[in-house]
Amino acid sequence: MIILKIKKINLIELVISLYLLIFIFTYFILPNFVSVYDPLDVDYIESGEFENCFLITSVSHNVKIVSEQGEIKWETNKNGIFAHDSDLLPNGNVLIADTTQDRVIEIDINDPSNIVWSWDALNENDINWTKFGQEKLGKDLSYLKDRYTPFVWTHLNDVDFINGTKFGRDYDSLLISLNRFNMVLEVNYTDTKEILWWYGDPENPNILRHQHNPDRYNSGNTVICDSGNDRIIEINTSTKEIVWELRLNFPNGKFRNVRDCDEIDGDRRLITDSENNRLLVYDMISQSFIKEIRSPWFLNPYEADLLDDGRVISGNAMGGPMVILDYETGVTVGIIGLPLNHIFPISLFFGFWTYNSFYLVVNLRKSNRKGLKKLLEYKIYKRLVYIGISLIFLLYINYVVMFLYRFQFRG
Repeated sequence: MIILKIKKINLIELVISLYLLIFIFTYFILPNFVSVYDPLDVDYIESGEFENCFLITSVSHNVKIVSEQGEIKWETNKNGIFAHDSDLLPNGNVLIADTTQDRVIEIDINDPSNIVWSWDALNENDINWTKFGQEKLGKDLSYLKDRYTPFVWTHLNDVDFINGTKFGRDYDSLLISLNRFNMVLEVNYTDTKEILWWYGDPENPNILRHQHNPDRYNSGNTVICDSGNDRIIEINTSTKEIVWELRLNFPNGKFRNVRDCDEIDGDRRLITDSENNRLLVYDMISQSFIKEIRSPWFLNPYEADLLDDGRVISGNAMGGPMVILDYETGVTVGIIGLPLNHIFPISLFFGFWTYNSFYLVVNLRKSNRKGLKKLLEYKIYKRLVYIGISLIFLLYINYVVMFLYRFQFRG
C-alpha cells in the first residue's frame, strides 16, 4: 500500500506542519469569529437597554456587550485599544481602562467612535508627574513622564466609577490603578481631573507592588489586591492606615497573583486567586475561608462577581471562556465563548496518539512473526507503551478535571 511507503521524516514534517496550522488557527484566526475570547473583566447589566447581558472586557482588543446566548449586542470600534477593565456608567456610556495607551476613556454608547471624556497618564494637563512627586511624595518623579514602551509603562489595568452621592459629595470620581507605578489614584470625574487621593509609591514596592482592582467599599474604605506582595489590604481612605490585611498560610498555600476582592456583604469577601485557578470566600467574622470554588474551565481567572440570583461570573486571562457558576454548589452551570486554550493541548494529545497508532499498524504489517509473537518486537511494543501512556495520561487529566469540578473546600 502507498501509505506504508511514506517516509518517517515526511510524516514528522506533516505532523509539525499540522500543529503549526492548528496553533495559528486557534490563537490568531478563530478568536475573530467568537463572541468572547480571553475575557478579563466581566460585569452583569441589571437594567436598561442591555438588561441581562454582560459587559465583557476582552484581551482581543475590544469591549463588548454580549447576551447569555453569546450574541454581540454592542462593541467598541476603536483600533489599538487593549483594555483590562470597563464599567457601564450611570449615563449609559462605557468607561474603559485603555492599557495600551495609558489612559481612561469614556465612550459614547450610541457612537462607539466618540470619546466624550478621558484621563491620560501621558498628558501633563491631566497629571504633571514632576509636580505630583514634589507636592505629594516629596520626591523627584519627573522620570515617570518618559514613556519607554507600551503595555509596561503605567500598565493602567483598572478603573472604577465612584458615585459621589453615595459618600455625601456633589461630584463623582474614578479609582485608577497604575500597575507598574505601584500606585492607585483617585481622579475627579469632571473637566478639572485633579488628583483627589492616592496610595502607593513608585519607588517603594513594599507599599504596593503591581496591584489589581482597587475598590471603594460601602464603608468608605478602599480595598486593593496587592498582587506582587501576595496579599489583600483594606485601607482607611482618610488616614491611609491599613485596617485589614489578608495573606494565606498553611494549609491554604499562598496567594498567587490575587486580582480581585469583592464585598459580598458586610461579612464576606469573594476573592479571585488567579494563578491558583480558584475563587475563595472569606468570612470576616470567623476570620476564615468558608468556600473554595473551582471550575475545569478556569484558566487564570481574572475577576469574579456574585450576582443577586446566586450565580457567580468570572473572566479568564489565559484563553478561556467566561464562566458562570452556582455559588452554593460551586458547579459550573454555563460558559460564554470557546475554551480556546483547551483546543491546542487536546490536539497535541490526539496528534501523538495518531502518530504512534500509525506506526504500530505499519510495524505490525511488516513483522515476519505470527500472532501474538509480533508484540515481542521492540518497534511494536514500544508503540503500544506510548499509546498506553497517552491513554493513561488522558484518563488522569479527565480525573483531575472532574475532581476540580466537584471539589469544594470548607475550612
